[in-house]
Amino acid sequence: MRLRRRIVCLLMTFLTLLIETSVLPFTGLGMQFVPRVCLVNVILIGTILGSTQGIIYGALAGILLGISVYQPSGIIAALYTICALTAGFLSRRVKPALVTLIPPAGAYALYEISMLVYFYISTGFFPSARLGYAGIRLVIALVLTQILYIPGIRILKPTSIGKARR
Repeated sequence: MRLRRRIVCLLMTFLTLLIETSVLPFTGLGMQFVPRVCLVNVILIGTILGSTQGIIYGALAGILLGISVYQPSGIIAALYTICALTAGFLSRRVKPALVTLIPPAGAYALYEISMLVYFYISTGFFPSARLGYAGIRLVIALVLTQILYIPGIRILKPTSIGKARR
């Protein structure tokens, strides 16, 4: 069961990595509104499986994205790892009714705020439009997380669904 879970998590990570790097840039969508799909996947894994598994897949996705697309790569890898850790940590400490909302929102907001601070430090100015785009991406990422949460639990933790029904 653990091997199947690891294979599924690796496949999900690679699939979202391919979607983010190869498909989304060529769809014609306004990229300022498109959330980081790979980050949503890592946060979902961290929320469902906990902070330890989230750290592993967050570091893997961050390193691969840093190598393939984003600059600077070290910050992306560190942010993905910290966001997955945050999602796993918060998911174990909030009420079960809020698990699908608070941990993903906190982790994705941490990423957006960190990237805004990095942009301000690297350029020296802060356009307010970036803050609005970050809010829109946060809402879209939360909707995407809500859509993927139940199938994610059924795929990654099938035994927990059976225990809840008894």
